[in-house]
Amino acid sequence: MTRGKLVARILSMDYKQIIADSWKYTQANKRIVYWLGFIPSILTTSVGVGYVAYQIFAFKKSYLFDNSETSFMRDVVNFGWDFISTHASLTVPLIIVSVIIFLLWTYSPAFCEAAAVQALARARNGQKSGLGVGIKHGLFSSLPLFELHLILKTFGPFAMVTEAGFVLRNLNVEIFKLLAIPFAVATLIGLFLKLLFTYADMYIIIDGEGIISSMKKSIKLVVLSWQQTLLITILMVIIGVRVVIQAVLVFFIPGILLLLGGYLASLALNIAILIVFGILGVASLLLAAYLGGVIDIFSYAVWTFTFLDLTSQKEVSARDVEIHTDDDVTTSSIQTAPLQTAPNLKVDPSLNPPDSSGNIPGLL
Repeated sequence: MTRGKLVARILSMDYKQIIADSWKYTQANKRIVYWLGFIPSILTTSVGVGYVAYQIFAFKKSYLFDNSETSFMRDVVNFGWDFISTHASLTVPLIIVSVIIFLLWTYSPAFCEAAAVQALARARNGQKSGLGVGIKHGLFSSLPLFELHLILKTFGPFAMVTEAGFVLRNLNVEIFKLLAIPFAVATLIGLFLKLLFTYADMYIIIDGEGIISSMKKSIKLVVLSWQQTLLITILMVIIGVRVVIQAVLVFFIPGILLLLGGYLASLALNIAILIVFGILGVASLLLAAYLGGVIDIFSYAVWTFTFLDLTSQKEVSARDVEIHTDDDVTTSSIQTAPLQTAPNLKVDPSLNPPDSSGNIPGLL
């Protein structure tokens, strides 16, 4: 199949069916949603809530609002030191719990993604699949996937926004204005690189490629399928829905909790109402984490099925010869030797391999 045929096949892909299959798989595999979607989501959502709450208080105490003499970071450090000094016996357990939570928060998303994609790809290809199979095979690709995520997040849009907020909060507005354009350019570059490395995760998880190799192959696949940019953009929007929902939940949950908490504290209500308030807050957090986990698994399914479809046909090189049948529908290719100069050179038709355009490896 030549590049033109490959592009035509890509453009004819039934993306509506891929999305429908992805949602059907998500709904039919609750164990994968719970273990590989909800667990990392509850960690990332909880940390996100804490991070947003920290940013709110940090900005409130900055020169932009209260212009407090001490920063919120210093207040947090002083509070932690006072607590440890008062409860010295809890120091070691708190350190151990903090390290475990930190490791789970950083590594579990990569591990769960690798396990979910392995289960998705094997289910799509008709192999034995499920939670256990996904975890077993995803374990081997989770470490390089984790390393790739560290590289991309370091230069990602979220990192740029965080650094911009730090500059605005701790320096003056004039310096922020000078750095606004570099931050904007870095954010655009991060978004562009995210697009180019769209399939890098899949190459690592499904094909067992290295980090650099997966990046190169992802760029090549994106460039070769650039003609269907609109379709890729639609898929990117689908993935973006997850980010938007999580961002809205992460921003609104701490905001609502802080407002209600401050209001209730000002009224000096009894402990029973505060307990009810805490239960509602935890329930909102769990609901946000569950929705995030569902959308995570759904997005993994969309990208996995799309990746398998895009890579199901091997691209031929310029040395291969395309042979057309009479109806110009079936094509095949053979690897040719260097051109011969013999005047009566004949090619045996039996050397042509049987037609295989109907076989799409990797798909049901």
